[in-house]
Amino acid sequence: MERRLDPVVGRAYHDVRAGAVLRAAKALTVAGCAGAAVGARPRSLRVISAAALLAGSACTRFGVFFAGVASAEDPAATIGPQRARLQEAQGDDRG
Repeated sequence: MERRLDPVVGRAYHDVRAGAVLRAAKALTVAGCAGAAVGARPRSLRVISAAALLAGSACTRFGVFFAGVASAEDPAATIGPQRARLQEAQGDDRG
């Protein structure tokens, strides 16, 4: 998702708060997947893996939310793409 965004808009995903939450989400998801892939022998490992996957999912949701808030507060991320689309549309009308 981050790779397809314009660098100015995608900067919000690396903001201090959103970036930290999204890094935690990646770490929790990898840990949960690794625990699930190792095996389901001890029940405690299954519970810990499931909790890590659940926490990773929640962190992803909140990280995207925090990135949206940071993006909305950044004038370059909100006004810049709008102006670019407007100029592109005006250029199409003239040509």
